Amino acid sequence: MRQIELHGVFEETFTGIKSSATPGFEAVFTNKTQSFTVPSFWDGEGRYAIRFMPQTEGEWSYTAAIDGKELSGNFLCIPSKAHGLVKAVGEGFQYEDGTRYLPFGTTCYAWTHQTQELEEQTLATLRISPFNKVRMCVFPKSMPYNNNEPELFPYAKKEDGSWDIDRPDPEFWKHLEKRISDLQTLGVEADLILLHPYDRWGFSKLSPEEDVKYLKYCVARLSAYSNVWWSLANEYDFVASKTLEDWDCYGETVSKADIYGHLTSVHNGFVKYPKRYWTTHRSIQSGDVRKVNLWKDEYHLPVIVDECGYEGDIEYSWGNLSAFEMVNRIWTVVTRGGYCTHGETFHREDEVLWWAKGGALRGESPERIAFLRNLLQSIPESLETAKKNAFSIDPNDKDSKALEENPFAKSLMSLPEHERNDFLSQFMPNMISSGSYSLNYLGRECRSIMDLKLPENGKYKIELIDAWEMTRTALHDSVSGNIKLRLPGKEGIAILVTRLEGEGLN
Repeated sequence: MRQIELHGVFEETFTGIKSSATPGFEAVFTNKTQSFTVPSFWDGEGRYAIRFMPQTEGEWSYTAAIDGKELSGNFLCIPSKAHGLVKAVGEGFQYEDGTRYLPFGTTCYAWTHQTQELEEQTLATLRISPFNKVRMCVFPKSMPYNNNEPELFPYAKKEDGSWDIDRPDPEFWKHLEKRISDLQTLGVEADLILLHPYDRWGFSKLSPEEDVKYLKYCVARLSAYSNVWWSLANEYDFVASKTLEDWDCYGETVSKADIYGHLTSVHNGFVKYPKRYWTTHRSIQSGDVRKVNLWKDEYHLPVIVDECGYEGDIEYSWGNLSAFEMVNRIWTVVTRGGYCTHGETFHREDEVLWWAKGGALRGESPERIAFLRNLLQSIPESLETAKKNAFSIDPNDKDSKALEENPFAKSLMSLPEHERNDFLSQFMPNMISSGSYSLNYLGRECRSIMDLKLPENGKYKIELIDAWEMTRTALHDSVSGNIKLRLPGKEGIAILVTRLEGEGLN
């Protein structure tokens, strides 16, 4: 009996089938207690395949009716060291086996549409990078620094030159899934962007019916890979040919077709996508990263700022952040309880920019992102957002005594709710904490002193973290109560407090 590892890919192919186009047939996979219906996908003339990702150990069997014949088979699902799918849990993420997952992503939109040499260089770079998620497009991309013509396209063309959505090009899809598998070997999640507006080939102008066929094919072919995420769009509101109703339909299509429940989001241009039952987390584009708290409160889902700007030096305003500002934005997002995605856009005459085509990284931020990731991974507990603002005012407490006793608070509460919340979000501390740890990032503040109030009971270790120099320096090994810290008076400083014994942190 064939053996497939837990969360691995079982595949069966069928040749000589009379049908010659999508959608094909279905197979039913069962074990002692579960049953799943899996669609096949067309993989060339007379050839269909089914893929299934077992999420329970033990013996599985399948049955399928093909050209009037009943076919069946079985396999044994054995244990695996793989963690399984990433799931959204509370403010954060974890693998199916309960292991914590901290997304430290990067963006390489069109890296799978390049030469084999360049793609292999991208994988080699990712192998030694801190990044465990890559935002990447299924369709090729056309915009400045994205002018090369791909060798492969996802579909064959009709006689009139339009794309034939019933005739996928197997070579394109085999190449894409090979790269998804390569990422899986590296422990990297493939955040697949299914649709986008940057297009000179006509993929952004497919009809809604064609889009649905395409999405169903994606799910049938790719959902058995445990490291796949679905991003319905990059900048959905810039795709002029699609309505919000179309996007809702697409989200429902993917959700219903995906039996495994992969993470699903929609990335925005200007207009944030509304919350839907199938959105597992919020994918945000914004340089104003201090609003993470507002986005979390609005959705009550994990927030990933997938586009906060790019470290680089190109002519576009979004693509010339300093390395320090890239690091600062990522620290700000993380210490407000969110997650942030890196990107890099340094000008090259050959137009090989990491953000578009991959290759090699040139910036100074990745090693500092690695420092932050290692710091968080050294903390065994999940850290959550501090539930207070710098003024200790609850904006929803209309009866607070602060309104009577504090003219500042009274004036603030007189503002319209959206203005008040926006103002207070600017002054939320960059602080995440648990029962035993507290991490407070001071951002661009240049403090030389800081008053720290610790419980009188218990002892605490205090470390000074320099986000740029990538250092951890012990300030106090065992203290409690009110402490006045002496700080270096520079940007990019954080304070890590660790409880040694006694009561928890406030």
